[in-house]
Amino acid sequence: MLINHRCAQLAFAIAATVTACAHAEVPAPYNVAAGQAAQVTVRITTTNSSGTQFSEDSMIVPVTGIGSFGLLPNMPPFTFAEMKAGSKLNFGGGSLDFQLLCGVFGCVPVNVNLSTTTATMIANTGASIVGSGRADFGTTWTLSGNYVTTTPFSSSPGTLDATSVAPFGTTFTFDATGFIGSQLTIGAIEGDLDPSSFPAGTTARIRTTVVFGNTYIEGPYYLGPPPSCGTGEPCNTPHSASGCANSACCAIVCGIDPACCTVSWDSLCVNIAVERCNLTPENDHCNAARPLGFGRYPFTTLNTDTDGPPLISECADPGTSGLFTNDVWFRVVPPVNGGLAVSTCNHAGFDTNIVIYGSCGGVPLACNDNDSVCNGGTSRLIVPCTAGELYLIRVGGKGVSGTGEIDIALGDPAPIADGLAMQWPVSQGGNDHWYAVYALDGSKTFEEAQATAIALGGYPATITSDAESEFIRTRATPTFLGGPTAFGLVQAPGSAEPAGGWGWSNGEPLGYTNWNPGEPNNVGSENWGVVYPNGKWNDDRDSFGNVLVEFNSDPQLNTATWTTAEGGNGKTYSAVILPTRVTWQQAKVYAESLGAQLVSMETQAELQWIYRRFAAFTNMWTMTGYNVGPWVGLSRESGDWLWQSGEPVTESPWLPGEPNLTGDFACFYGGGDGPLPGLDDTFEANARRALIIEFPAPPCLGDIDNDGIVGGADLGLMLGSWGACPSGPCLADLNNDGVITGSDLGLLLGQWGVCP
Repeated sequence: MLINHRCAQLAFAIAATVTACAHAEVPAPYNVAAGQAAQVTVRITTTNSSGTQFSEDSMIVPVTGIGSFGLLPNMPPFTFAEMKAGSKLNFGGGSLDFQLLCGVFGCVPVNVNLSTTTATMIANTGASIVGSGRADFGTTWTLSGNYVTTTPFSSSPGTLDATSVAPFGTTFTFDATGFIGSQLTIGAIEGDLDPSSFPAGTTARIRTTVVFGNTYIEGPYYLGPPPSCGTGEPCNTPHSASGCANSACCAIVCGIDPACCTVSWDSLCVNIAVERCNLTPENDHCNAARPLGFGRYPFTTLNTDTDGPPLISECADPGTSGLFTNDVWFRVVPPVNGGLAVSTCNHAGFDTNIVIYGSCGGVPLACNDNDSVCNGGTSRLIVPCTAGELYLIRVGGKGVSGTGEIDIALGDPAPIADGLAMQWPVSQGGNDHWYAVYALDGSKTFEEAQATAIALGGYPATITSDAESEFIRTRATPTFLGGPTAFGLVQAPGSAEPAGGWGWSNGEPLGYTNWNPGEPNNVGSENWGVVYPNGKWNDDRDSFGNVLVEFNSDPQLNTATWTTAEGGNGKTYSAVILPTRVTWQQAKVYAESLGAQLVSMETQAELQWIYRRFAAFTNMWTMTGYNVGPWVGLSRESGDWLWQSGEPVTESPWLPGEPNLTGDFACFYGGGDGPLPGLDDTFEANARRALIIEFPAPPCLGDIDNDGIVGGADLGLMLGSWGACPSGPCLADLNNDGVITGSDLGLLLGQWGVCP
């Protein structure tokens, strides 16, 4: 007798330890026969200040289910059955009507729409099989699911989670290979309903009884291993053929899920084998990553070790110091260009972390931990992908292991910033303006934030439409790291609170608002606007950590020269944001490919200028719990810290407490306080996308003899070469016009003295 039902969530349903081998039981998995139904009666009892009342309703619902018995002795006739924990009964959702909260003015009609209601047995229990084939088990069940209560006034979702003793019974009929269980009975299951789905001050209790009628269960029993056991591939590896090589383990798995021995040994069978036979999944290590296509697949990290590289700071949870253990690996080769979406969101039973690589031990392409829309610490991410390229997916926990499902799909990757400011082009429905978020390095007033924006060539941003708000949310994302983000929204003094007098600081009319629900509320003289990372607005006090800056034209922020007029050295510097993450060594090579080097900041004055000019823009940072900033040209060589210029560290660039021997390479660093003007030491492979480079100082114009001084010797050389230049280079031709004249003399005299 073959079973034709298979629960896709079987891996989550089974929690007990199989004892078939230990007690020489005969495994007997079962399912509710196809097309079965039962009458379910639900009584809801409410208690409030008016007393206790109840109402009940019944419905006919479809029933499915799956479970397992262990039969004794080890051959027919069987005289004892053990019903295994994890046995399930699923009742199709239905809509029930109740009259509740009755009073002087009558009752309130309440419709309860039950969905995905499941009874799960939570402990093994045994019973004798009497002469008629009857067995009655003393069982404890958990009734779980989701429901919505609807009254004429409101609709409220709730969660059903009730556990109670409810005896179960069946009458067995055996043939040579299988059995039928008829005359099913189950006691009432009782428990409390979610109080949040009922009016305040009201508690509700649910009592569920089931009349099965002619519904029956069926399944095989195995006097020995199924024929496919002991052959084929390892039990810890998915394969298309049924059964697996380890006969004893195969029998246990197929006793729980017969499809493993009749259809194929898929990843769900592997999960059971890993848990019940103490195996290690075949994809424990990167070099054995399991190939996947698009779809959702069961997986397990039970019995695994940790072979992936340490997490880069961007991917690490500060609460667990970047802990990432018990990892498994998958490999995906997308057939088309686009975005590769990977998710355990709301479908894993433990706190997951996901990282995607291009090769084993390579630099992470993307990572996610504890996505804000996912429950239980589960994760999701999307990485840009190219058709035909290999992507390695690493999934693990934080000192824990577990089971779940991983979903592989195509998606739209989030746009990646490529500069300090981002343009909203007209071609995309924009205004051609540029936007950037700038860290203010501590708590600043709106007046100070506005002055900073103006000094950068812009002004605190105005947001005048949903489209502009969405562009800013995705391309110039506001932040709370270091304090809230100010923008151009202010309230005129003396205006009616909380909503009166709001306008833009640059005088533009306020025709659009995007207040967060409940705002503005003027709690504590909140007369200035802040913008949240999700684009919503709030009124707040005059204290900001960041400012959203808008520029009417390209501010050309990525490259700047530290001029001698402002006390600088005349060198030119650039902020670089790459499309992929790079290690420190890769950043160094990239800078050299441009004829530059990673920035050396030998003085505090230079470090502060570099920070204000480049590193204070949040696009240079990860803006995560470990707030990682750009690479700089400082490394430890033979125990000594040296700049890329070759100069030793004489004026400390370090943040307090740094360096602390966590690595031999330096970067700008911050944390919950946002970007900070100081450095951290870290390990070379702690990759990030941003770096700051410097170009060689231009030659000292007028230093014809190259002695570092523009003086009389140079003047003599120029006067001796006066006139048209001969063929070939003419060192005194400072303006490169082929003639040494008064123009060149003027340039020389303008550089008179020691070269900078």
